[in-house]
This record gives sequence, structure tokens and C-alpha cells, in this order.
Amino acid sequence: MKSMFELLRKLWKAGPFSATAFLVRAVVIALLFGLSECLGFREYTTFLSGTSANLNMSWQSAATFGLIHLLLYIGFILLTPVFLITAGLVWFWSRGMRGRNSATTS
Repeated sequence: MKSMFELLRKLWKAGPFSATAFLVRAVVIALLFGLSECLGFREYTTFLSGTSANLNMSWQSAATFGLIHLLLYIGFILLTPVFLITAGLVWFWSRGMRGRNSATTS
């Protein structure tokens, strides 16, 4: 259990533009979107058409849940693939530069 917390701490404390940080951001967005789906927030996106999904809830609450889901959906569709591609490119770039630096120093 302790090693798991150490791994999570290491992942969370990664440099802001490292491959690990981009991967962590993509996973966090995916998990939040999955949680939003499991909680049924998709139902509340009907505020876009001016209707209410749940008549027992105020329109402000329903619109808030719908907006949360909508923003997470846009983040999942647009940002997660970009973060994953960026993580791959940064990883390959750092690996290539590491190999190039060792070849020039020897």
C-alpha cells in the first residue's frame, strides 16, 4: 500500500511538461468523464434545448450538472487525445535526445 502511495505521489509531482504529466492529465480527465457518465449527468445536458430532464430539481441545478458533463465531454473528446499524443511525442523526443547525447559524449 505504501508503494502505491509513493507511485501516486511521484506521478502527481511530475514536471509540468513531462510525458508523465500529460499522461496523468489524460487519465484524470478520462476518469472524471467516466464518473460523470456513471452518475447520469448526460441526462442533464437537455438544458441546451431548453427542457428539463428532472422536474423534481431546480433548473439551475440541472443546468449545472449538464454544464459539468458537457465540459468534461469536450475535454475528453478534445484534450485527452492531444495529451496522449503529446505524452508520446515528449517521451520519444526525450528518449532520442538521451541517446544522441550519449553518442556525442563518447
